[in-house]
Amino acid sequence: MKVIISGLNNYLARNIAVCLAEEGHEVTCLIRSKKLFYRHVPEKFGIHVIEGDLFRGTLPAGLDNETQVAFYFNQSPVNEIDIRLEMELIALQKYIRALKFTACQHLVYVTKLADDNVDKIKSYIRRSGMDYTVVRISNIIGKGSALMNILSKLSKQRLVILPREFATSRCQPIHLLDVCTYLNKLMLDSGAYGKTFDIGGPEVMTYKEAFERYLDIAKLKKRVFALPGLGMPLSVFFGRYVYKFEQDVAAAFIVYMQRDLIVANNGLNALYPVKLEPFHVSIRYALGLS
Repeated sequence: MKVIISGLNNYLARNIAVCLAEEGHEVTCLIRSKKLFYRHVPEKFGIHVIEGDLFRGTLPAGLDNETQVAFYFNQSPVNEIDIRLEMELIALQKYIRALKFTACQHLVYVTKLADDNVDKIKSYIRRSGMDYTVVRISNIIGKGSALMNILSKLSKQRLVILPREFATSRCQPIHLLDVCTYLNKLMLDSGAYGKTFDIGGPEVMTYKEAFERYLDIAKLKKRVFALPGLGMPLSVFFGRYVYKFEQDVAAAFIVYMQRDLIVANNGLNALYPVKLEPFHVSIRYALGLS
């Protein structure tokens, strides 16, 4: 199957590109910089690359007119100011316009589980006339994922001081390869058209519980304090300047602390009964212990 993917600054997008290529699909990636892309994805996977900028540039040239499925990965921080949503819609509009010149039958829009702008995005895609599926994904467990980076950075601290939300906000982490399996299965499945699905792992836990289980698997001992008076402003300070998270990881950390990331629309599991990896197994894989 011929597949095109946009949003390759996104950790998940790059891994999905590799996953689909390894499954035998012909994968094309629309990116801003080949040099940046190949830092993360070796050329050995045989992924075709087209350089283009959906927001600032013109319609991308060189799209295979036999392309059957398109993925669009949302790269914007969730629930940002309106101008960010408008930028997202402009980029999506250009992407869909380019797809009209191909045989694309299915657009898969992938975003974060915390994204509250999904209804606006769906409304726009519907007006385009394309068959589509929206997928919202919880925390991903995989080497280099935001959640793994956070847990790894925290595990290197002598003393871990975090907001109260760290001990109360719940998550549903899912193994990267399970996400790949779901997205591979739903391509060109008319049963998934026009629907929104949430993807999460088989276990629900607080971030404190997730961190403690991570420490146990990594055989580390740390003292973890969740302080009721810390508040989000200080959490931002700790994330950026004490724990020194990278900008995208710091943004993810703030989102994680503010709300539960629990699956609501779990219809994909009914369509495709996938045996999901438990949390401890996923962590071991991500740490290279299995």
